[in-house]
Amino acid sequence: MKRTPKKIAVIGLGTFGSSLADELVKQNAEVIAIDFRQELVNNISSRVDTAICFDCTNEKLLKGYGIGALDLAVVAIGENFGNTVIITKILKDMGVTVYSRASNDREEKILEAVGADKVYRPEHEQGITRAREITYSKVKEVVALRGNMELIVMEPGKLLIGKKIKELGIRRSHGINIAFIGVLRENKEYDYVIPDPGYVLNEGDLMWLIGSTEHIRDFLGR
Repeated sequence: MKRTPKKIAVIGLGTFGSSLADELVKQNAEVIAIDFRQELVNNISSRVDTAICFDCTNEKLLKGYGIGALDLAVVAIGENFGNTVIITKILKDMGVTVYSRASNDREEKILEAVGADKVYRPEHEQGITRAREITYSKVKEVVALRGNMELIVMEPGKLLIGKKIKELGIRRSHGINIAFIGVLRENKEYDYVIPDPGYVLNEGDLMWLIGSTEHIRDFLGR
């Protein structure tokens, strides 16, 4: 049975908001993109289900456009934190699940205080991710997660190739879980599998590991 797409409003169509809207469309969400700047609304109108130009600090307009009936609203405004707070509070009073954008610890605490269900700090998290990719030279990719956790993608070193997962003892010795393995096929593409303890690592495999920042650094010898 085909899954009914979620209806999500993205409020604020700058770089972060427009990129988020595009990605949500790829995830089969029904996206309503909103900004008070007509140019930004026009730019994204062909890529989303609905694009509307209005000021979301106006509660009557939010209700009139049916935003209160949506599954989720993401307040992605980056340049006016006061409006982010106002819109978050209005939407929460309407009973909407709200994810809001913050730039620092103070803003994050304020948004949590007015009821935001989740707070994003995209610049902060992207900066951490880029820095860790530079620091962890063995690693192909690092994703900074909330709660001081990290997801890393790396190739097994020579000492690991040919060994079974159960022989590595990564979870026991380092507190890190192997989420899944990317297995390189003859067509140069990867199949992703959740490995059983008997899986033998091969050259060209990719290991997806998740753990705390402290445990990841210990594992990589940092």
